Amino acid sequence: MSFILSEDQALKTLLTGITVADEKNAARQVGVWFANPDIESRSQSYPYITIELIDFSPATYRQQSGMFVDNDLQGTIAPTAGYAYSYEIPVTWDLTYQITSYARHPRHDRAILAHLLNKVFVSKRGYLAVPNDLGTETSYRHLTLEEFIKRDTIEDNRRLYRSVFTVTVTSEGTVASYVNSKEAATIKINQTQTSHIPTGKQPI
Repeated sequence: MSFILSEDQALKTLLTGITVADEKNAARQVGVWFANPDIESRSQSYPYITIELIDFSPATYRQQSGMFVDNDLQGTIAPTAGYAYSYEIPVTWDLTYQITSYARHPRHDRAILAHLLNKVFVSKRGYLAVPNDLGTETSYRHLTLEEFIKRDTIEDNRRLYRSVFTVTVTSEGTVASYVNSKEAATIKINQTQTSHIPTGKQPI
């Protein structure tokens, strides 16, 4: 996948698999959706979590410039024996997501809160694993909890427990183009030795 799409999928993977317990079900699955699915929400069962990309901005504080040479064949392009590829260092971005959990049962709400705050959005120490398409390498991004707020409300005469997390994911733009170059077979240095060496000095 590409920039943003990879982070979207990685976040959904990270949030998928959460379960909560109640008197009727000891392992009730928590659904995960991108944004609020208007069509599906009519039949959507609680609890569930939504993912929304709400902002992104250039991360100039960590931007570098230059060329990167992938000589260990661990990039996103299928490797070719005897060749390496190079590309310009991508533009850095900070992606801001809003993660919202919805629950009807207070125990579900508290269980989701405990899981997310202790295992997923660990204050300033969280991370997001983003694998490449080839499955040859996984990059680990900073996943920072910026804000948490409760937004409980009444809907259809029933209590709706809603928790809103604002998180930042560090990212880089997708490489636009690359150059496939043949790897050097041998390296030769100083094949011709000069005779003009000052007295007392040794050639390098």
